[in-house]
Amino acid sequence: MDNLRIAFIGSGSMGSAVLDGLIAAGHPKPLISATTRTESKAKALRDRGVSALAGETSPDANALMAGDADVIVLGVKPYQIVDVLTELKGEIGKNVVVISMAAGIKLATMAAVLDENPNLIRTMPNTPALVGKGVTGLASAASASPEAIAAAKALFEAVGSVVVIPEEKIDALSAVSGSGPAWVYYIIEQWEKVAISEGFSEADAKLMVRQTLAGSVELLANSGEEPRELRRKVTSPGGTTERIIATLDEADLQGIFSRSLKAAVARAGEIANS
Repeated sequence: MDNLRIAFIGSGSMGSAVLDGLIAAGHPKPLISATTRTESKAKALRDRGVSALAGETSPDANALMAGDADVIVLGVKPYQIVDVLTELKGEIGKNVVVISMAAGIKLATMAAVLDENPNLIRTMPNTPALVGKGVTGLASAASASPEAIAAAKALFEAVGSVVVIPEEKIDALSAVSGSGPAWVYYIIEQWEKVAISEGFSEADAKLMVRQTLAGSVELLANSGEEPRELRRKVTSPGGTTERIIATLDEADLQGIFSRSLKAAVARAGEIANS
């Protein structure tokens, strides 16, 4: 892994998270390259020791950066994937590992453009990769070599954990873990608003909610117990916590989560078919 040349084509929020996590994991900066939309962002990467070109100043930036790469990570928007792959076709090595992080873009869509490149990988990482705590779903084309899959897995293991799955599961995984941080942050937002509505200061509300969340996750990680059991220990019969859980059950929280996931999977399908 340490000797692989890795090119990030597109450095949006997710591409940047993986790139930054890779640097933090110690991958040699001279072996990392990237393309960006703006020159200012490209310069910021170059100032950090990463070779970078901007599309606004170098129209052929993607082909130039990807040309000698061993692994190419596509961090562009889903609607840009086919155009970018078309740019790269014929400019990259046959055995290069091409990894997409675009929601809804199927391996068949990639293969239709890169018909001579067998090592096609589809992934869905999440933003905690920025702090080395990411979860990435990884699905590979049937034509991908074991070495290509291993390289892709090692790349994302540098920024967290990897779940290898069949492609038909990746949209559901995207809703659970790819979008998962947004679920968590939205819950925190509402939880803090409730605390503030009860007369706590914003600072105290943030402290109570965020530290409770962090501490609970740490306890879950270290206790070896399941969430149900830890919840039971906090929920005294006839007590206040029992009323909270009962209220959440009445609101059908599981149903809300299930409908949210199904909506996300449906949207991924719409993107794939657009």
